[in-house]
Amino acid sequence: MASPWKWRPKHASDGIPELVPIPAIADLPPAKMQAAGRYLGTLDTDGRRVIGHSLSAKSAARLSLSTEGIDVVRIAGSFRIRADALRGARAADSWNGKPVVDLLLVRWNHAGRDWETGFRLDPARSVRDVAKAQLGSTRSTVQPDAGSWVRTISKMARNNARGNA
Repeated sequence: MASPWKWRPKHASDGIPELVPIPAIADLPPAKMQAAGRYLGTLDTDGRRVIGHSLSAKSAARLSLSTEGIDVVRIAGSFRIRADALRGARAADSWNGKPVVDLLLVRWNHAGRDWETGFRLDPARSVRDVAKAQLGSTRSTVQPDAGSWVRTISKMARNNARGNA
């Protein structure tokens, strides 16, 4: 007799095709936006961690957004989220049930699976970034602008949806 309970894996990693690699750093396309941050992980639509291809490894990351997509450069394994795979983005205050400040969540599709990847954005790091951020601002600390990332990624995703319709 078959069990009435259907086994469901805790992690969403079965049969994941290779991620899109990034080109050599010198060959990256011109960036619309760049940010330093921390890659927190990737979840599937059921909230399960995706563990294949080092997607579960938390690590420092450099994000570069171009017309080709988002290049995620990190020691644990760099990859590209192609522009046509973007489904949107949002700012949030928790990741996988844990509070996180300056959180950027990017929704994307890989091989027919919808995922959401979390990044904690770091404040501006260069003197130039600090000076630009403080012009006209009374804040003493520089905050990352997750809102700009959300708007830009969401606009790209909407344009993709119109192009596929």
